[in-house]
Amino acid sequence: MDTLVTLSTTELERLLVTIESSQQVHRRNQYFLWTQGVLQSFLPHDVLIFGHGEFGAPDFRCEVLARANTWEDHALHSELDRLVARMVESWQRSGHVPRLFQAGGEVDCVIGQALGRLGLGHALAHGTKEFIGESSGFFVFLRMPEAPGRRHAYFAEVLMPYLHTTLHRMLVAEKDSPDRRLRTGHKLSAREAEVISLVRDGNTNQQIAKVLELSPLTVKNHVQNILRKLEVANRAQAVAKAVKARLIGDSPGA
Repeated sequence: MDTLVTLSTTELERLLVTIESSQQVHRRNQYFLWTQGVLQSFLPHDVLIFGHGEFGAPDFRCEVLARANTWEDHALHSELDRLVARMVESWQRSGHVPRLFQAGGEVDCVIGQALGRLGLGHALAHGTKEFIGESSGFFVFLRMPEAPGRRHAYFAEVLMPYLHTTLHRMLVAEKDSPDRRLRTGHKLSAREAEVISLVRDGNTNQQIAKVLELSPLTVKNHVQNILRKLEVANRAQAVAKAVKARLIGDSPGA
C-alpha cells in the first residue's frame, strides 16, 4: 500500500485470532461462521460471494454465503454472475489489487450502479493472482456498512492467503469426505434427474426453469448439487457420468 497502515494492539490480537481460527475450518458451515466472526472487524459484510475455478472459463462457479437466503425471492443469480464477472475483469485490469466499489458510485459506474440497483450496498472484491485454474479464488464482500477504503483494502491483502487456503481446504473436504460419499454416492433425486436430463438435451438454466416451473436460481442450485454428487467440474462431465451410471438415458426424452 502507498501509505502505512498501523494497527492497534486490539487489532493485532484480533488478526491473530482470525488467522489461527482459520486452521480449524473444514466444512461450509465452519467457513460461514469463521467469516462471521472476528474477521468482520476487518471486512464487515452481510453477504460473501466466493468464486472458484478458472477465471473466465465456463466452470468458474460463484457461491453465496449469507445469514438469510433471499436470492430465491430476488432472482439474483444471473445478475450476481454478471456482476462478479465484471468485478473479476476490473480486478485483473487494475493489476490484481483489491477493488473498492460504492453502491451507485461513479468509479466503475456500471458495477456501482448495479450494486445500488440490486440493493447490495458497498462492496470490496479481491482474489488470488498466484493461483490459476481450479486453484483460483475470488471473493466479493457485499453490503458493507460503509464505503470501503484504504484500511479495508489493506486487510483484504493481508487476509487473502487465509481466505483462499481455507476455501480450498473446505472444497477438498467436501469432495473427499467419506461421510459425504456414503450419504450421496451417485444417487440423484427425482428432480435432479429431471434437471440433468434437460441439461443433456441442451437446455439452459433459464429454459429448464421454464419447463419445470422453477426459478432459475433453484435450477442453478440443482445443477451445483448434481456436480457435487457426481464429483465433476462441469455440465458436460455431469451428463456423461449420469449416462454412464445409467441415472438418465443417453438420448433426448429418455
